[in-house]
Amino acid sequence: MLEHILRFMTLGTVIVGSIAIYAAVHTNNRRLGADIFLRYSDRISDLRRSLPISALVEQEDSCNVEKTPEERRAAQEVIYSIFELYELKVYGFLPHAIWKIREPDIEALLSLPFFQHELATFENRFARHPRFARWLDQVRRSKAHSSSLTRY
Repeated sequence: MLEHILRFMTLGTVIVGSIAIYAAVHTNNRRLGADIFLRYSDRISDLRRSLPISALVEQEDSCNVEKTPEERRAAQEVIYSIFELYELKVYGFLPHAIWKIREPDIEALLSLPFFQHELATFENRFARHPRFARWLDQVRRSKAHSSSLTRY
């Protein structure tokens, strides 16, 4: 009888330990994903602050303003940071739920004429990353679709 109780207690300890390990790993993964996301968000925000106000408006003529090399570089750094963040999501380093928090804002930023112009200038650079290229194309099409709806 005592032997059965000890076996049951051992089994219970193993089960509780396994649950604790799973919970710790799950919590750590969520925390790591949130930390990655926050660092990239800070990086993108810092870069956005270095852009002129005209870059962040939806008017088509905003991309006709002459851009300085620093402004173009900042816009390209924003795009590359978004690419890196997207790839982290694709490979599971960033949980999908965390990505969904800012995806609409990222799509809106990339849909701005200033960024669309920069995306067009180095579109071929993402040819080796077809998922990201498809996502960019989807963002572009959804912007074109929404702008055509607002005309009517």
